[in-house]
Amino acid sequence: MSVRVNLLPDIRQQRLREVHRRQSATVIAVLIWVAVGGVTLLLALFNGTQKFRIADLSGKINDKKNQLSNISGLVDALTAQQHLASLPGLNGQKIFYTKFFTAYSALAPGDVALNSLSVDNTNLLKVSGTAQSYTSVAKLADALEAANVTVGPGANSNNDPYFTDVSVNQVSKGGTGQVSFNITAQVASGVTSGSK
Repeated sequence: MSVRVNLLPDIRQQRLREVHRRQSATVIAVLIWVAVGGVTLLLALFNGTQKFRIADLSGKINDKKNQLSNISGLVDALTAQQHLASLPGLNGQKIFYTKFFTAYSALAPGDVALNSLSVDNTNLLKVSGTAQSYTSVAKLADALEAANVTVGPGANSNNDPYFTDVSVNQVSKGGTGQVSFNITAQVASGVTSGSK
């Protein structure tokens, strides 16, 4: 059996441990600095690449803008194209209004004046106006409900009504004795297609 004798005193061992700890801390600090430096370098490269790409795309956009501004009549052509694109919607509006005025004229209102008439993108008809009496407002609402069923050319009880969910939302009598009103109605899909 062999016996080992520690010839180094405890102080010497402590110093060696401290030197070893310092070396480990130094190595770890160097590795952290290298990692941080690498990340910083990558971010700087990414930032530079982004700036270059933005400058390149901005230059291309400006070139295209200059090319477009040199084309004569482009604004007029785009305006004409927008007007052409709006024609189907306007045609649909014409159909809505035609069906409304057919029902309105069937009522033969001498005392109902319309202030506004609109159809939104959900085919909701909104009518506002004034009348001499509450009865005239009710007659107009009834004529809308009866359009294509009992009122209007080609009316038949088997037909689908042009307007559904007709409701008189606001009715108020003013100081002049006239009745102000708002009527809403859902326009049937058959009207929008122009099939009726």
